[in-house]
Amino acid sequence: MSGINPDGSLKKFFTPTPSSDIAIAASTGDLSALERLLTPTTVTEKDEHGNTPLVWASDCGQSAAVKLILDQTPADESINAKGYLGNTALGRAARGGHADCVALLLERDEIDANICNEKKQYPLHFAAFKKKTNCVKLMLESGKVDTCVIDRKGRTPAEDTSVDEIRDMILGYRDSNTTK
Repeated sequence: MSGINPDGSLKKFFTPTPSSDIAIAASTGDLSALERLLTPTTVTEKDEHGNTPLVWASDCGQSAAVKLILDQTPADESINAKGYLGNTALGRAARGGHADCVALLLERDEIDANICNEKKQYPLHFAAFKKKTNCVKLMLESGKVDTCVIDRKGRTPAEDTSVDEIRDMILGYRDSNTTK
């Protein structure tokens, strides 16, 4: 299921809502339910939308739930898992401006901050386009993002924002890391 039409326009999709007990617990930050429901199997299980508990928690800005899930074994196996429309937990957290979740995810060695979704949108593009300055800053400071990734329209994250401060941060990071 590609998110791009043959003419290059984006397909319109419904917005999923969590329906399983573990997805609801992750998305609402119900830590007692999440602790009860999380097992080595359920921590990596995808629901009917393709989302793991980590994707739901990140999407909804539930940083305590993100931390709890990341502390579970084998959560490392799901940190880069793609959910609905190919979105990762980092992509969903960045899109929503959930800086606490972004920081927790970026702390993990296993994170790949440069995974695009089916619409060819990267986490840094999401944060830049949605004007989430704190998330952009965290991603740049992590040293884990590629500032030159290209979206489906041929734009880099610096070209995908209307905020001068964000554009300057990205270009400054790029310049300081290409001259070394």
